[in-house]
Amino acid sequence: MRTLIILAVTCLTGFISHAQIVTGDWKGTVNFQGQSIDFAFHITQPQDSLHTTMDIPSQGLTGGKAANTTYTNDTLKVDFPQFKMRYIGVTKNDSIQGNLIQNNFPVPLTLVKGALVLNRPQQPKAPFNYDVQEVTFKNKEENITLAGTLTLPKDIKNPPIAVIISGSGPQNRDGDMFGHSLYYVLADYLSSNGIGVLRYDERGVGASTGTFETAGIAQFTSDATAAIAYLKKYKKTKYSQVGLIGHSIGGIIAPQIAALSPDVAFTVMLAGPGIPGNELMLSQKEAMERLMNIPEAQIKQGQDLLGYAYDVIIQNDGTNAAIKDAVNLALKEKLGPMVPIQQVEAITDQITTPEIVSLLKATPASYLSAIKSPVIALNGKKDFQVPYVQNIAAIKEAFAAGNNENARTVAFDDLNHLFQECTTGALSEYSEIEQTMAPKVLAFITKWIKEHTND
Repeated sequence: MRTLIILAVTCLTGFISHAQIVTGDWKGTVNFQGQSIDFAFHITQPQDSLHTTMDIPSQGLTGGKAANTTYTNDTLKVDFPQFKMRYIGVTKNDSIQGNLIQNNFPVPLTLVKGALVLNRPQQPKAPFNYDVQEVTFKNKEENITLAGTLTLPKDIKNPPIAVIISGSGPQNRDGDMFGHSLYYVLADYLSSNGIGVLRYDERGVGASTGTFETAGIAQFTSDATAAIAYLKKYKKTKYSQVGLIGHSIGGIIAPQIAALSPDVAFTVMLAGPGIPGNELMLSQKEAMERLMNIPEAQIKQGQDLLGYAYDVIIQNDGTNAAIKDAVNLALKEKLGPMVPIQQVEAITDQITTPEIVSLLKATPASYLSAIKSPVIALNGKKDFQVPYVQNIAAIKEAFAAGNNENARTVAFDDLNHLFQECTTGALSEYSEIEQTMAPKVLAFITKWIKEHTND
């Protein structure tokens, strides 16, 4: 028995030391169809198994979790089923040489040791001239705990406080996307200039409990409402005026809360839409494809197909599973046998997540017209994700219908969806631009909040 125990310990020690060869930060570049795409793998071994997360800054991915990581016989295998992606490589000297395989199509990817470092001059650095507190608060309706960071200006009694409501996709409190920490930069600027900020990990992300994948706008609205309730009871903030800053889909959530809650003192919409969700998604796709020089006939074909699918979703009041089945059936009938079933199912999966379904069914104008407290909508003129012309027009119309004298819209020249100063507004620029958020927008938001709250 003693021998068996020694053998077991020896084998385990051998596994750990062998696996340590691949732990750490790795980076590499995929060259595909004339594009260079940087990848970063972060491999850890918290106990007796390997864990991997992946960053693709140009695609806006940070911390994508691998379902499985193995390293045997000098071969590393990492599976990302949510992206239909797998990496297989062999360690050789100080590198891992292999292929990134997506949809059974392999592309060479050699990984070398080291972190992928991007120049981000606006990234906050300590020491700070404001207090930083790690906090948690409960969403009692959903029985989940949300974790975040509260930053409060020093030596200012009852400063105004903004709750940041993030955009689509699973976002952490810092808004890490495309190699930028958008919400961290925004919070740092505001709190350095007299405005408190609460930013938090979305449910199922970071230190927050719950599940992101099963949530839609209603659930995210409930989480943001819980954040306000927390601030109104917390001893350091209960006498402060609390407002909302909603980015992208957060620009739908923030007005919904502001229209219904007297606790909201102000609302800032950052790239928030004004047109219905299905129209937004179609206009977004059209604008993106024009930036990519997709032929007009192909753009129209995509508009017809997705417009048809979106109508099926909007008209279906059933469960998410029922909506998914209806869309899958409708697309199979429309596309016929010429399109592989797997491809049809992939399209269905993309457009029937609870978040996307709730976005497609959203009608922002119905809430925008009901807001009575100060509200401002900021949009970039080179934002293809929320094209400013039709959205600003719809927001203005809704504000006018509500007769809110403290409602205003502003469109900034040469800014994209992240409010970066840009050339075209294309998605590919997001990670290439070193600026995280235009200083003029940071200053504008700060000034506007101070003008509409009591110092």
